[in-house]
This record gives sequence, structure tokens and C-alpha cells, in this order.
Amino acid sequence: MTPSMTRIRPLARTVARLAAVAALAGAAACDGILQTEPVTSLPQDLMIQDAATATASLNGAYDALQSGNYYGLSAQLVGDLPADNTVWSGTFQYLGEMQTNRMQADNAEVTSLWTAIYSSVNRANLLIGTVPTVTTIPEATRSDIMGQAYFIRALGFHNLVKYWGPVPIPTKVTTGPDESKGYTRAPVNEVYTQVLKDLDSAQALTRNTANTRSATPVAARALRARVLFYRAGLAGNAGSQADYQAALDAANQVLAGRDTLTVPYASLFSAAGNNTAEDIFRISFNATETNGLSNYYLSVGRAEVAPSANLDAAYPAGDLRKPATVAPSGVAARPLNGVKWSARPGTEHIHVIRLAEVVLIKAEALARLNRLPEAVAQYNKVRIRAGLAPHTLGTQVTPQADVINQIELERRLELALEGDRWPDLNRLGKAVQVKGIQDRAGQVLFPIPLRDIRVSPQLTQNPGY
Repeated sequence: MTPSMTRIRPLARTVARLAAVAALAGAAACDGILQTEPVTSLPQDLMIQDAATATASLNGAYDALQSGNYYGLSAQLVGDLPADNTVWSGTFQYLGEMQTNRMQADNAEVTSLWTAIYSSVNRANLLIGTVPTVTTIPEATRSDIMGQAYFIRALGFHNLVKYWGPVPIPTKVTTGPDESKGYTRAPVNEVYTQVLKDLDSAQALTRNTANTRSATPVAARALRARVLFYRAGLAGNAGSQADYQAALDAANQVLAGRDTLTVPYASLFSAAGNNTAEDIFRISFNATETNGLSNYYLSVGRAEVAPSANLDAAYPAGDLRKPATVAPSGVAARPLNGVKWSARPGTEHIHVIRLAEVVLIKAEALARLNRLPEAVAQYNKVRIRAGLAPHTLGTQVTPQADVINQIELERRLELALEGDRWPDLNRLGKAVQVKGIQDRAGQVLFPIPLRDIRVSPQLTQNPGY
């Protein structure tokens, strides 16, 4: 069975039980995918007692990101399958629903991702609420653990608001199902305010500066650039220009002294997960604790999803990103493989955010601010690394709309199969047009999982479900 089918639980049960086992999960699995169900619970005051148990609990929070229902598979699937980058080619009907934008409120993949994200948030909440009360933890250790927990929570809340719009934003650990019965959906701007507040804390508190498989202040700045970039694109956002400027400022902080893309594109996705000069925040996997991406994208695995012919045709001749992303499968019924994730088993260290994305965030922010020569110079960096000729303003692109459309294309090709296309189409207001779903426009946001609406009756459903 797919990881998405084996670990689905309603939010109410998940947060109640994982609160009790976050530290134990970290101690037992360290930084691997959580495989076992908790069989008992412990009072919170017995869970984090010193630096060792606090660190174990932080490992448990990172462990949640490795889940096959999160960055081990689902985060990439749901970011491309509803869009025009991939197609369903397997047997799981709920993936077919997603590709055709005909999802039901009980869609298994959507429920899996929702539950996994809230699991990670609850583990972060446990740390945020408990670590400051443990006086035996050295101050530097306490600060670093808290900063990384805030980063994990910010990442979770941003992923939720991208796909579901208004969502609950619990900031305290949930210890029982009754607590989650009162959950309501916070407005989108309130979610973004919480995300940015958490990133302020992450940036100020995190002491780790070298290990890109954990949060760093640079990762917090990069995520801030992404968050502001997405918030700027919200319909009716009167502060969009200010947000684009703030996203540009955050991107410039990340790119200072390192804004040249020199790593060969394919090397970013090596089977061994080698460190590169373009890493910002990645999630590690190995032969024991694997991701499920190659199993889904290759015809030798489950072959549940494949690159679309539309994506295949979008690459210009000579684009070095194409052979590192899309390749013939040799199977007539399923002609394309997604080879960005080709390790068998899945040992690649997954990029959550990397340098080229920040370059493209900067490029679009500049374009939105009508600083077009600078914007073109910025997106040319990904073109040159891809073996393509740079563009000249006034020749290949002229008005502002041309520049923005070209950046959209570069984002599509650069970040293909990494889970960014559907959020981009929604951010740009193009999802309905690109997928031809005028009769299903409500599907641009995912359904609130049916089982969670049943458990938390104050949760309202998105239109169209």
C-alpha cells in the first residue's frame, strides 16, 4: 500500500496522540519516517525534561516532515498533479480525481497531507510550549530548539494556507480530541500574520548555521521571501507592492554573496543527497528511511504519476533541465518518466527551498515593481545554468507582462515535480484557465477533509465540495 493510504487519521485524533509521543518518536526514529503507532501516552511534564529529551523531541518534529504523507511524497504530488505538469498513470483513483480536478471531500491524498502537516505543527507546538519551562536546558540549546520549532510551524501553516485558504492555526499543543472540536478557520491574512511572526522568532532564535537539513536563519529568510511573495499575489491585497518589496528585501539577504547558480542542475538531485552550494533547507533520506518519489514517478515502480506531454513540450531545445526531469520510459501506454527522483530506493535529500527558487522570487518581485532590466538579468541566471541563451529586454521580452510570463515559465521548468506548479497557478489566477475547469472553479482550493469536519463541526467546507 502507498504511504498515503497507511497513515491517514483525522486531525483531532492525530494531534491528540502525537502530542504524547513526539519525544518518543524522535528518540526511537531520530530522523526517519515514523512507522509505528503509539500504544500509550505520557504526561507532557514527563516528555521534555532536559536537553537530551528536548533534542529528541526536535528530531521527532523533523521526523514528521519525512512522512510519506508530507515531504516524503505527498507534498510533491499534490503540487503538480492538479496542474498541468503531471498526469495520473496508475491505479489509485483518488489521484485521478486530483488530476481531473474532480476531488471529493474524502480524497485520500488530500486528507493525508492535511493530517501530516498538522502532525508536524503539533510537534512544533509541544516544543514551543514546553522547552522554555525546562530550566536545565542550556540557553544556547534552548534558543536553537525553539527557533527550529518555529520554522517547522511556519512552514506547516504556509503549506496549509497555500492549498486550503483559511485554516485553523493552533499555536498550543493539543492533548485531547475535545480541544480540536472547537477549531475554526482563521482568515488567510491572519494565517500569514502568524507565519511571519513565527519566522521572526525562527530567525532570531536559531543558532544552527551550517546544517542545511535543519532550519537556519538563512532558511528562515528564504521562507520569508516565499511567504511574502505568495501573500503579495492574493486577490484584493492592497499591500501587494509592499509585500513584493519585502520579499525582494528578504531574497536579497539570502542571495548576498551567493546569487550565482554554478551547480549542474542534475547534481542538485543526486541519489546520495550530496551537499551543494545551492542548498538552503533539505530533508534527508537514506536506504532505510526512504522517500516514495521514484516509486511513483518511474515505470519500474508503482508508476502512479508521470510528467505530462504539456510539460515535456514546454522545455526549449537544449534545456539541460529537461533530461534531468523528464525522460522516455519505453512504455507505450506511459511514455514519460519523471527522472528528477530516480534513486531506487528513494534516497534523495528533498529540497524544501533552494537557491534558484529565491533567484526567481527576486526576479518576479523586481518585475512586479517594474524594475524590468534587473528582473530579466535575474531570471537569466537560471537560463544560463540550463544551457540557454540569456534574454534581452526589448528583444525576447518587452512589456512587464512578457517578463512576468517568462518568469512563470522559468519557475515551471526549474521547479518541475517539486510541488510548486499548482500553488503558482493559483497565485497567478490562472488555474481555472490553464486546466479548463470553469465548471469546477471551486477546485482551486482543496477540500477540508470530510472526517475532520465531522470531528470538528465548526470547520466549514470550501465551496465546490
